[in-house]
Amino acid sequence: MTNEVWQLLRLRSMLGDGRVYCGHRESRIVCMPSCPAQMRVREDTVLFRTAADAQAQGFCPCSVCDPLRASRAPSAPPLVQAAREYIDMHSAEKFSLDAIAKALFVNGSYLLRIFKARTGCTLLWYHNFVRCQQVKALLAIPSISISEAGEQAGFASSSHFSHVFKKMTGMTPSQYREQRSRG
Repeated sequence: MTNEVWQLLRLRSMLGDGRVYCGHRESRIVCMPSCPAQMRVREDTVLFRTAADAQAQGFCPCSVCDPLRASRAPSAPPLVQAAREYIDMHSAEKFSLDAIAKALFVNGSYLLRIFKARTGCTLLWYHNFVRCQQVKALLAIPSISISEAGEQAGFASSSHFSHVFKKMTGMTPSQYREQRSRG
């Protein structure tokens, strides 16, 4: 399990809902990442692509978040989805709450509260998450230097880029590239 996925689980973020399901080895219960019911310990957590995969391995659906029902429902309200789409399209730009709020025709404070309440993470965290995903794809290309990858993803300085990438992934960009090249 990557540090990014663990952060989503630890924060109980809705960003992972529908993308990954987490099972607890001891209780044999599978939950959505945003489920408030389970206390999560990294070593006791098993990940599944679908709730049905978890059921096939003997895990029971959580009665609180009901991952089987939730996997058929839309994962986010329209405002949260619109904010995610805006950030996805403008991730290389400097983060600006005002720009996002204006584009979505809402108050910035309201957007922050709704996004945090529904996803478990802040807009800035999600912005950095998207950038780091882009950097990972760029680091797979040997002809692109690490600093170029950071610049193309929108990071203004290499020190900020390295700091954010390490915070999000648990390793520096050069460690990530080295690990990826090994295997």
